[in-house]
Amino acid sequence: MIGYISRRLFTAVFMLLAIAFVTIALFFGASRDPARAMCGKPCPADTLAKVSAYMQTDKGVLWQYVEFVKGLFVGRTYGSGSQQVHCVAPCFGYSFPNQSDVTTLIVERLPVTLSLTFGAAVLCLLVGVGLGAASAIRKGGLIDRFSAGFAMFGLAVPTFLVGLLVVQVFGFMLNALPYSGFVPISESPWEWAWHLIGPWMVLSIILAAGYIRVTRTQLLGELSSDHLVAMTARGASPRRVNAHAVRGVMIPIVAMFALDVAALLGGSVIAEKVFSLHCLGDLLLAGVNESDLSLVVGVTLFSAFLIIIGNLLADMLMPLLDPRIRRA
Repeated sequence: MIGYISRRLFTAVFMLLAIAFVTIALFFGASRDPARAMCGKPCPADTLAKVSAYMQTDKGVLWQYVEFVKGLFVGRTYGSGSQQVHCVAPCFGYSFPNQSDVTTLIVERLPVTLSLTFGAAVLCLLVGVGLGAASAIRKGGLIDRFSAGFAMFGLAVPTFLVGLLVVQVFGFMLNALPYSGFVPISESPWEWAWHLIGPWMVLSIILAAGYIRVTRTQLLGELSSDHLVAMTARGASPRRVNAHAVRGVMIPIVAMFALDVAALLGGSVIAEKVFSLHCLGDLLLAGVNESDLSLVVGVTLFSAFLIIIGNLLADMLMPLLDPRIRRA
């Protein structure tokens, strides 16, 4: 078990370093110099060179990569003298348009991101697994047909359309839910949840579709397995048989849930824009619009870090859920 976890940790670290290099090479090698956007117009060549040197965008991709990795552990300093700017570790870069280090900007958006992520993830898990299990147990019934239609709707309809429908129906027509804004949970737990019901509904409709299909397919396979058929023949109650079958489908569900949580933490841009929530996805979009490459690279790598950590946690949970993986 320890060796398995060690190998997964090593793979995760290697993947993060590789993603860091590819991202920096992509944005710093192929994109236009962000110093030109900061310099303004007109921008003489000597002034542009000074701004590029101050922002440290005049160096090569390999230098950028080494400095970025070093900044994660020891911080990073831009400029010199009275114009010097220091970014403390872990430093994901410095956003000159926002006059703040990227780490601070990310941390400021985390409360909204965490609120959106875990509420939507829990809701989609309950709805998806519940409907998937019910449709498998009542195969061919009304619940099964409703679940199939719900899953098809979630897979076929784009997120922005579901968001606009929720805003139009529940926000404007019925005036039942707020359609913008965020209230911290420390101020009012009720208002916090009330302002997030709309985006939670949108994301859960989209994400629950996958859980419905996976749960139904896996559960039908488990219910027809030899050991559960034998349990039924020995007189075991349907509730006990169903409980054993549900435990057998937890491995793919846990893997999906870990990756979905990590992806939501990285940002759900469309839902955030529809409901005017300032999460990590909105921060990334602002960096693209402002040609703020440090912000784009920092948020991208932080999102990749969350996805890899989510994948790692799912891999570490697998041996605990399935003894066969521990023996292997």
